[in-house]
Amino acid sequence: MLKPRILLPAVGVCALVASGCFMTQAQVFTHFDLPSPFTIDSGSTLLERIPVDLNTIPDYRKHKDNLNGLSDAAVVGKFTNIAGGAGSVEIWITPDATSYTTIAQVKANGTLMWSGSIGATGSVHTVDWDESARLFNSAGKAILIHEAKGDGVFTIYAFGTQGVYTIKVEDGSIMLTIDGGV
Repeated sequence: MLKPRILLPAVGVCALVASGCFMTQAQVFTHFDLPSPFTIDSGSTLLERIPVDLNTIPDYRKHKDNLNGLSDAAVVGKFTNIAGGAGSVEIWITPDATSYTTIAQVKANGTLMWSGSIGATGSVHTVDWDESARLFNSAGKAILIHEAKGDGVFTIYAFGTQGVYTIKVEDGSIMLTIDGGV
């Protein structure tokens, strides 16, 4: 004889199958590569503007209609201080495509998404997934999630915080773990 605790779930599954109703859940890992390398330099290129269109990523396009959320995100890469004192690299986000040319404009209209430290001239700091999770600003991450769930188009800006600096960024990427389901 079947026990009631087994019988009820079995009946429920049979009812779903008979009605043609199936629920599936999946996570898709995808990434948007940043230009590599790019350099931010307080003497010339104060900031790097990077337009992002997640719709250019095949996995994102494929799963966008079933997007339930973004379970995790990371900004990874290798940061080298070519010249300057120790400081930080900041990455700011603005919804939609924007074209700010000064740090003041970015700070007035954008949101800090991520900030990481770098040592003085000669220092190399490689940021991996785990470290990136600790560097995120919650308000900036919320905008990233909103944009990923929306049209997938936004702009990020990278710049240094110390007085005089030249920082090279290599192998940078925005990595996303997308929750999808039908």
